[in-house]
Amino acid sequence: MIYLKTITQKTRTSFALALVSVCAAAAGLPVAPAQAQEGAGYWKDSSGQPIRSGFGECVRAGYFSPSMATEQCDPSIAPKKAAAVPAPSQPAAVVAPKVEPKAASLPVVVPTPQSMTYKADSFFDFDKSGLKPEGAAALLRMLEQAKGSNIEEIRVEGHTDAVGPEGYNLKLSIRRAEAVKAFLVKQGVRANIVKTEGFGETQPVANNATGKGRAQNRRVTVELIGSKVDRK
Repeated sequence: MIYLKTITQKTRTSFALALVSVCAAAAGLPVAPAQAQEGAGYWKDSSGQPIRSGFGECVRAGYFSPSMATEQCDPSIAPKKAAAVPAPSQPAAVVAPKVEPKAASLPVVVPTPQSMTYKADSFFDFDKSGLKPEGAAALLRMLEQAKGSNIEEIRVEGHTDAVGPEGYNLKLSIRRAEAVKAFLVKQGVRANIVKTEGFGETQPVANNATGKGRAQNRRVTVELIGSKVDRK
């Protein structure tokens, strides 16, 4: 009767490990395990590499313990290395915002149309177009008040009451507007910016049936168009 003796994998491994150790000693190879370094629980050859059995397994030293296991030889029981903790990043430098110096305040141009109405009786004698001293004084005060302004246009309008022929009143209103323009130009105002127009009795502002109303209708309107420099 023939008996078959079964040799388990563990038995073969143990036998192979012992055989490798004996062979390594007989061949004069260094068989002392490395001390105080990774892989100290395994036998190593002269190049520092673990000696492997015929089954490809690293040969463990007699004092081997699981804490000595390495990923190269025993990955299933090797202690896991703690993941490296990145160094805390340095906070970004805070750059103070650049403060631009404030520009000097510039003059602000503000549109200021201005209209003034004068009684024709203070500017002219009855049925006349020659400017009276009182009218000249009023126009000089107007120019004084307009100093510092950028005058682009001056509009002068003449008006009359309803006494007399309409055509005559129209011509009288035009002559009176032209008399105001002539005075302004004489004071240094550019002639090309002074516009004149006569409306006669066509634009009353009061009732021509009364003396008071007719006095209000006899008038000269001067309008200054431009801008005034206002410093803030």
